[in-house]
Amino acid sequence: MNKKKNSVFLRRVINNDKSLMAFVLILAVIVWIITSLNIGTDETRTFTVDVPISLSDSLSEQVGMKYYTLKDSVEMRVTVSGAKYIVGQVTADDLKIVFDTSNVNRAGEQSVPILVSNKSKNKDFTVTSTYPASVDAYFDVEETKTFDLELNYDKNAVADGYFFGEPLLSDDKVVIIGPTTYVDKIESVDVDINFDESSKLTEPYNDECTLNLNGSGIEQGYLSVVSESDNSASLKTVSVTLPVLKETVLPVEVAFDNVPSVLKKNDYKVSYSVSSIKAGVLESAEVKSAVVGRISFNEITLGTNSFNFSLADAQGFTPVKGTPESVNVKVTLDDKKYEKTVVGINKDNIEIVGGSGNEEVKELSKTTAIIIAPKGTKISASDLKIKCDISEKRDNGEYPLEMSVNSKSAWVYGEYTANV
Repeated sequence: MNKKKNSVFLRRVINNDKSLMAFVLILAVIVWIITSLNIGTDETRTFTVDVPISLSDSLSEQVGMKYYTLKDSVEMRVTVSGAKYIVGQVTADDLKIVFDTSNVNRAGEQSVPILVSNKSKNKDFTVTSTYPASVDAYFDVEETKTFDLELNYDKNAVADGYFFGEPLLSDDKVVIIGPTTYVDKIESVDVDINFDESSKLTEPYNDECTLNLNGSGIEQGYLSVVSESDNSASLKTVSVTLPVLKETVLPVEVAFDNVPSVLKKNDYKVSYSVSSIKAGVLESAEVKSAVVGRISFNEITLGTNSFNFSLADAQGFTPVKGTPESVNVKVTLDDKKYEKTVVGINKDNIEIVGGSGNEEVKELSKTTAIIIAPKGTKISASDLKIKCDISEKRDNGEYPLEMSVNSKSAWVYGEYTANV
């Protein structure tokens, strides 16, 4: 009986010892971990941080200079030291990063130290090293200068009987912004067009061309190139179109506006100082004549009326070198068939358009109107139709009057305005 009791007791003791040993082992591991974290030597960790480059604006106020860099940010390797469980939690938000410009006092390229420290209130660590330790920047007074964009291309790269028209550029002027030292070194800005050696063009040529800043010792990385029309639009290329024109001979014509609906062509005669001109045209446009300008019948009175048109303002064709600079057009109205009639202008009969409806005509530039009509035509003030569009105010504060006549073969001669 005693032997059985002893055996049971022995087994209980052994089982209890195993539980105790397991407990002691777990407790030892926990103590070791806590001791390692709190008493062990510091550990280090290195990680990367992308830092936007922002140099002190107070510099501009102190010495009147701005800074220029070749890049907008710098990738830094930062090494921190501290307890293992601390350094593993350090992020860029725990770092204070300062670009130290305190020693900048002159223009030129200088190395600006990057100071990195712990700004966290609850993480105990030390910044032991950083790379890079500085960033290069150029300090100078800012200058802005506008340049006409020059175009370089082979003007003989067209087929026989063709020539290049006036180039069309998406931007014909560019603005350079940057350090005075480098901006002042720029002599010109241009673009190059490189045709195939065998090019014999007959159709317009289009290309996207890279801008070239010409000058000695220019650091283009510090310079900004923008459009003159939009200083926020950075430019690296411009679109270029070179019209290719076919040389031809065109008869000279003039276009007429405000022509009476009933008019006999043999009642007036049109003559030109030259009957035809040499010009270049887009072959696809199928231009048949050189329309040198437009003449309104409101400009035509009895006898000979002379008009001079500059070919520099021509539309649809380009005069060839050697062509007269202008064309004189004479319109002669047969005074044996037409006559002038003068009628009064009634302010109350003027229709005002484009306003609120409360406007009224205060004063007229002329109180009478000259009507040109076939002889024997009866014209009175009631035949006048007059409109005043107040959306077309002129620089002098007056408004043009649009005048017409009920008669299908008559017109109003001259220009008339009103104050409203």
